[in-house]
Amino acid sequence: MNKSSEAKGKISGYSKLTRQQRIELLHDIIEHSDLHNWLDSWLHSDEEHQRTFEKLIENFITTFHLPMGLVPNILINGKYYLVPMVIEESSVIAAASKAAKFWADLGGFKAEILGTERKGQIHFRWTGSPKWLQKQFPAISQKMRDATRHHTHRMELRGGGITRIELINKTSEIPEYYQVDVAFETADAMGANFINSCLEEMAGILKQELATPSDPGSAEVIMSILSNYTPDSLVRCTLECDIQDLEKLSENNSPYVYARRFELANQIAIADISRAVTHNKGIFNGVDAVVLATGNDWRAAEACGHAFASSSGHYRALTDVEIKGNTFRYTLTLPIALGTIGGLTRTHPLAKLALEILGNPGSAELMKIAAAIGMANNFSAINALITSGIQQGHMKMHLPNILVQLGASQIETETATTHFSNHPVTYASVEKFLQQLRKNV
Repeated sequence: MNKSSEAKGKISGYSKLTRQQRIELLHDIIEHSDLHNWLDSWLHSDEEHQRTFEKLIENFITTFHLPMGLVPNILINGKYYLVPMVIEESSVIAAASKAAKFWADLGGFKAEILGTERKGQIHFRWTGSPKWLQKQFPAISQKMRDATRHHTHRMELRGGGITRIELINKTSEIPEYYQVDVAFETADAMGANFINSCLEEMAGILKQELATPSDPGSAEVIMSILSNYTPDSLVRCTLECDIQDLEKLSENNSPYVYARRFELANQIAIADISRAVTHNKGIFNGVDAVVLATGNDWRAAEACGHAFASSSGHYRALTDVEIKGNTFRYTLTLPIALGTIGGLTRTHPLAKLALEILGNPGSAELMKIAAAIGMANNFSAINALITSGIQQGHMKMHLPNILVQLGASQIETETATTHFSNHPVTYASVEKFLQQLRKNV
């Protein structure tokens, strides 16, 4: 299908081209006899829905499909959920479902919100006296609040608004560099546009107030922007049971040996960065899939989570294990900022559906759901690692993908599925099995 490894050269005015013209340019790179119709085949049959998808991004050529599935039996604080997930990786939904079913019989997930604060920053240079700036800042910050009233009024009616404005001296790190850190509560909205609008208004006040200071010095606003690092928008999710209840999972070990192995696996993910990254990736397998399904920003969730995992100066697992007496307790502490109103949550029809399936939760409730799913996936992964190994279950779930890659027919797929129900699955073994099967036809 490839014709050339690169485009012919720099393209001017690409954003002004029609979709047809953009597709025509692809003929310089891709050999496809009917490229336009093939790309059209991925478009939604409902023209209104398709127009919605096309408006989400720039330079649109076609719609990229990802599967949506459901995880049943997620019990959180005594309430059952059917949880939508959007993900391309096989075994993730199955793993979450398996953990959800097991823990539902033991009381499920206990989740609590530790905070919902968002943050924005104004980054600026100040060449004058730090003491003078610190003295003047309370009056400046009040003027900042007053200037944003037309932005914050409606948010305050919903319980949100600006909660704190703080001046931070960063000159020990960069000469003449200061920050204004602003804390926000945004109710059920993600609040990105609200925060950025407030910050730009506040930056204008800061610039104005420092334009003619009584202290000899000059100011320069570098940028004003929300931060996706939200360590004060935090959810804690816990799984707890009597160690004897783990017997169903412990296979050839006693439940006490199983619990200790689980604890050690988590300690390794706290101590070793290479293991910690994969451990936390397992958490975000679930978290990201819920975030994406509900029209939220999974990239922000990932970036924040990994930064939080490094906040001690050492990247570590986001989870902790405690074994006390006969009690096993597994805890996830996750920083995440989600919204359930505005943005893609109401624009994308499937994001809207996902929220309806969840019972139209508020932001805090959605944080709990995302954390519980992340924990379910992580628990299943650790359980597999310390017992049968990750490949046995994962590769069986991956078998349909391998069969598609190898062009298996329906009959070949059914035959292979039966065969590999009790044989190890690898790409090579499946390929060899199909080759032998085809020879015998």
